[in-house]
Amino acid sequence: MTLIEPGDIVTLKGLKNSKEKPLGILKRKWSHSSYEIIWLNEKISSRFALGLYVDPKKLEVVSRANQ
Repeated sequence: MTLIEPGDIVTLKGLKNSKEKPLGILKRKWSHSSYEIIWLNEKISSRFALGLYVDPKKLEVVSRANQ
């Protein structure tokens, strides 16, 4: 699993190359078992039933904040 830091743009695993995917910015690490995400496209994220807190095993980094 890659290390995800605050400010990284993330999506769900397996949807990196899809056209319609939920994109979010990692706001903070809530605990070791969940991250707080700000979803950029709320309509698509509600279609995938995503809340504010997501398990890090389900996330994939699209773009890093500190490149």
